Amino acid sequence: MRKALLDKEQELGLTLKPRQSRRHSKEVLTDLDFADDIALLSDEIQQAQELLLRVRSECKKVGLGINAKKTKGLAFNIEEPPPLQTAEGTDIEWVKDFKYLGSWVEDSIKDLSVRKALAWKALNSMSKVWKSDMSRSLKRRFFTATVESILLYGCEAWTTTESQEKSINGTYTRMLRKALNVHWSSHMSNDELYGDIPRASDKIASRRLQLAGHCCRHPELSCQPLVLWEPTHGVRRRGRPKKTYIDVLIRDAGAATRGELATMMVDRCEWRK
Repeated sequence: MRKALLDKEQELGLTLKPRQSRRHSKEVLTDLDFADDIALLSDEIQQAQELLLRVRSECKKVGLGINAKKTKGLAFNIEEPPPLQTAEGTDIEWVKDFKYLGSWVEDSIKDLSVRKALAWKALNSMSKVWKSDMSRSLKRRFFTATVESILLYGCEAWTTTESQEKSINGTYTRMLRKALNVHWSSHMSNDELYGDIPRASDKIASRRLQLAGHCCRHPELSCQPLVLWEPTHGVRRRGRPKKTYIDVLIRDAGAATRGELATMMVDRCEWRK
């Protein structure tokens, strides 16, 4: 990647902040990598095409290749994107959404429904465990380690509304009742059911704040400039805007503005409180 981007990073990357002066050059982001999974980012299709070919050329020199069938293109604010091709002339498929590292990247709605379905599948597959004579405290621990980990996978990046959080809490409660083998006729209250387990929405907010604070305090991370990033160009469409990640962080932290949120994140001890 370093050789592929040599002297071309400013031209080929996604613009985070335009150039303001000679001292303040343009800030760009060209790629996000995890092992052999690479996401290439560009402002325009032509730039993405050149970036893809440059990466492919450097890969070939060390015996690596790009799988055209597994490679997908995701365009934003472009109704009909022009073809994007590999060096061999194979068209890269354009998709509306993409599953990356186990999560759907377009928005949180689809990811939420998928997580719920997978968690229910895991819960139902362990019916013998839930109906056994195992103590409820041990069942809670087992439930947290197995079903909850599936349900809340990737929740640090979710942008959730109050209605979505209410739905998650309801799903979590129904799952926990089945895990503890509590029938509705027993009239057990939710406080007694949960014990010392926090609500699902509280866990999501806590994990989201932990990740955002950690990223903001480490400038060496690629995600550091993205956590509180807001586009400086373009116009929002008419109607009620969707909640952004920053909006949710401000709500979770009880901050008033984005600037106050950034100030709170700097002090690690205060942020953990």
